[in-house]
Amino acid sequence: MGSVDTETEIKCPKCKKVINRDRAAKNKYVCYECGYYFRVKTHNRIRMVADRKSFRPWFEEIEESNPLKYEGYEEKLSEAREKSGVKEAVTVGECEIYGEKAVIGICESKFMMGSMGHVVGEKVTQAIEKATELRLPVFLFCCSGGARMQEGIVSLMQMAKTSAAIKRHGEAGLLYATILTDPTTGGVTASFAMLGDVIMAEPGALIGFAGPRVIKQTLGQRLPDGFQTAEFLQEHGFVDGIVRRENLKKTLYFLITTHRCSEGNYADFKKNFDFHFEPTEIVKERSILTLPRTAWEKVKTVRRVDRPAATDYIPYIFDYVVEAHGDRYYGDDKALVGAVAFLDGQPVTVLADVKGKDFAECARRNYGMPMPEGYRKALRLMKQAEKFNRPIISFVNTPGAFCGVEAEERGQGEAIARNLLEMSALKVPVLCILIGEGGSGGALATAVGNEVWMMENATYSILSPEGFASILWKDADRAREASEVMNITSEDLKRLGVIERIVPEYGGADQSTVEAIGGYLKEHIKEFLQKYTGMTGEQIAEERYERFRKY
Repeated sequence: MGSVDTETEIKCPKCKKVINRDRAAKNKYVCYECGYYFRVKTHNRIRMVADRKSFRPWFEEIEESNPLKYEGYEEKLSEAREKSGVKEAVTVGECEIYGEKAVIGICESKFMMGSMGHVVGEKVTQAIEKATELRLPVFLFCCSGGARMQEGIVSLMQMAKTSAAIKRHGEAGLLYATILTDPTTGGVTASFAMLGDVIMAEPGALIGFAGPRVIKQTLGQRLPDGFQTAEFLQEHGFVDGIVRRENLKKTLYFLITTHRCSEGNYADFKKNFDFHFEPTEIVKERSILTLPRTAWEKVKTVRRVDRPAATDYIPYIFDYVVEAHGDRYYGDDKALVGAVAFLDGQPVTVLADVKGKDFAECARRNYGMPMPEGYRKALRLMKQAEKFNRPIISFVNTPGAFCGVEAEERGQGEAIARNLLEMSALKVPVLCILIGEGGSGGALATAVGNEVWMMENATYSILSPEGFASILWKDADRAREASEVMNITSEDLKRLGVIERIVPEYGGADQSTVEAIGGYLKEHIKEFLQKYTGMTGEQIAEERYERFRKY
């Protein structure tokens, strides 16, 4: 391979191919041969996300100093300014994103590897303080080697200072989100980078506290494949999602519009849009001709692997569904899905147990049996919904919480108990819909709602009929008999006052009735939300308390 013409060409560090510089720039600085994400200069990042000519820099006048009188530091700062074209390792300011005002901050890798000195900490802190005053969301693009060694303990203090400002911004009910780019390490990771209400990352970005080289040299450990990549962190529960550059601006706009609801305004549907559901004649006829099922038949029905999942109904109910990953402690449980979505313009938080449709998916989703990290993910998203006044819609379909050794080691009982405690006092409307199996405390952990609905053939019980028969009669083979005396059907639970509504299945939930069931749910979910218009958070929480107090 010949030499690289640096004016027109660039060599990709990953695939080693020489590519056209202009073409790569038009591809948002992503290698069009292998998909590698190049590091982006500050002014290019601003062009990616801000409306044209809308960015106004803040606090550029803050003066540098050498707090520890470190020899040669002033010269190094001067060289960094010349090399990077920016005054410091972070640029902050106000801009518009599709017309919506926001505060953004961009860390610059070419300025001393984006390291955090006192000016970086001050600019980030002042930007967040001003955003709090102006009631604006904040998006920080993080890229850093960590604390700045030349400033020693003064640099370390920036971690606490920036975190304190973020805390105040959050207490004001405002959105703070971070986008982790390559690399994000050290003191930046251990402070403002990992404190977002939403944490996103670019594909393949290196993210960690101690870098892989340090870990390997210090401990001599063999590191896992893909260690400390964005994908690794998502799998381990620390990143909400991987965002590609072509979707970046739209994603920021989505976050702005889904995180600004107000108390008492839970039915802000699109104007001049009147959705009305009416089942087709075929669906009506099928419903009439279908014979009622016994309790045992319903148990077998909801256990069928081809029974529609929440993910089948969701597209017929919600728009622009964006999944959020992880509990921020341990992992991202695939058995319990969480997302933010719109319901005809009204932002909502959606939770759903998902079992899987084939053997591979069932194994990946642990057959719909959440681990502690699944319940903790759900709780994180519910508390986030409360902070931003978003209603919560929870779809329940689980045989129960997973009861293996791993679950016990990670605190299954505590995770379920914590959900019950926190859900009981959430200050936003919560609707829970049992669409299949509702097994024991594992189901209840996401079913503490202002109202609880149940699909016609769903079941909800203290444990499985097999377990009931085994405990009380010492004979699991009497499961059929047990199902008839346990009061587990929708009719039983409606009579007992445990649920408020039975959702029709129009002859049975399958692919031919998914659209009809989804349409029914959409219309009645909107009616449910309209009931809470004008109610305070305290009134909503009190209503839920009284609902469960009566049992």
